[in-house]
Amino acid sequence: MADFSRPIASTLGQFDLTSWQGVGRLALAIIAFFIIRLGYTAVYNLYFHPLRHIPGPPLWIAINGLRSLYKMRGCLEFKYVEFHEKYGEVVRVNADEVAFIRPEAWKDIYGHGHAEFPKHFPGLKMDTKKIVFASSKDHFRYRRAMLPAFSDKALRMQEPLISVYVDLLIKRLREQSELNQPADMVRWYNFTTFDLIADLAYGTSLQGLEKGKSNAWLDNIGNLIKLLPILAFTGMFPLVGSALKFLAGPQIRNAEKKHADFTYKMTIDRIYNKAQPDRGDFMDFMLRSRGEDHEMKDDELASNADLIMLAGSETTATLLSGVTYWLLKTPHALKRVVEEVRETFNADEEITFDDTRTRLPYMAACLQEGLRIFPPLPLGMLRYVPDGPPVQIAGVTIPGKTQVSVPQFAAYHSELNFHRPNEFLPERWLPEAMSDPSSPFYNDRREVHRPFSVGRRDCIGQNLAMHEMRSILAKVLWNFDLTLDESSDNWHNQKILALWVKPPLQVHIKQRAK
Repeated sequence: MADFSRPIASTLGQFDLTSWQGVGRLALAIIAFFIIRLGYTAVYNLYFHPLRHIPGPPLWIAINGLRSLYKMRGCLEFKYVEFHEKYGEVVRVNADEVAFIRPEAWKDIYGHGHAEFPKHFPGLKMDTKKIVFASSKDHFRYRRAMLPAFSDKALRMQEPLISVYVDLLIKRLREQSELNQPADMVRWYNFTTFDLIADLAYGTSLQGLEKGKSNAWLDNIGNLIKLLPILAFTGMFPLVGSALKFLAGPQIRNAEKKHADFTYKMTIDRIYNKAQPDRGDFMDFMLRSRGEDHEMKDDELASNADLIMLAGSETTATLLSGVTYWLLKTPHALKRVVEEVRETFNADEEITFDDTRTRLPYMAACLQEGLRIFPPLPLGMLRYVPDGPPVQIAGVTIPGKTQVSVPQFAAYHSELNFHRPNEFLPERWLPEAMSDPSSPFYNDRREVHRPFSVGRRDCIGQNLAMHEMRSILAKVLWNFDLTLDESSDNWHNQKILALWVKPPLQVHIKQRAK
């Protein structure tokens, strides 16, 4: 057998690790090895990889780590917008990843009618007791137990519970209006949504609105956002990640355990609190699975209640903040929606779930446009194509083991899908825009707009979220005249680290003249 070490040895000479010269030669050999390996990988990725037929940025395809660098910086989703503008609706954004902004990709990736594409969460530790991380079998069981908590019957029972916090928000904003200084609407929306979801999940308020200060969940989200760049970095450099985990691991694990113990105690207190039977909250409905095949155990209830707290609070508050900002930046839309709300209702008490759903079409269009221009979850939810024969996604042949997604921010800000995509134009969602060929929005591809996802793993709480948002926004607009403080004039220029990194939204609040 040929000795392949001879050419290398003859070039580098014999290593003597007791001398600086020997150490230098060893370092040179290691560097040469990595350069050759990097070059080989780049050539393979560009010219021989099964995805070579799909266009994309050559440097990103050749060097996998670039994606993670931009993710760490919070600008990855904005780069996707650029790539789709340059390369089209289907873009290879990494050696093994393809992003789609065609409407039909939603069904092909996330929908029914094919084997489920597994989720992919690079750099994240997954709690498989949470429904979003669960296996297909457990997901079906969890969803069956949880769905009744979000039914129309449940929503009717939950409306009085939710109204308590919406009315308390209005009371707090009245107090703010008397201070003659701008109020941070991000903060007040967060207090509202976290308080009401905590009541629905645990039967108790976090008292954010009562005390006007942060709570454990809000603090945890702030800490999570700070950790996301580190998680992206560790995903790119596993050795560095292992070192960081060794150094910071005990502190992170202690924080995780403290939070897990806290949420478990709240769950147990709610489950075995006999003073709150049949109140119609989440736990009330989920506990009805006890004794059935789809029964959820105490630890599963605790994990999913914790998930509901984040998914049902942060996203709703984000959307309300975004809609408020864009309305204040768009005078014609603000004037029209305020007139609609105030002409529809004669008193604050008349504003109900059913009426906000059926009698405020322009406000509904504003919320839809908010979900488009400022989606609460702006990234693509990665899936793996199962190993095996290639599949067709949006008319493109994709081999197994490929990561695929529909990046929401890029899809919603593409001129291929929406007319004037970077402007807040609620009119695009009105019936006449969809039926009148002369409308500039007639050809908008609205079917690409899926902020709650699709298929068996779509958002279980989307109806509740929409009821909350309609009720809160209607009451705020009915009661107050709002103007944007100049300090928040460019509020929408934010980083995206899975969640939006939202600065304060400073708004001047004035009680309307009756």
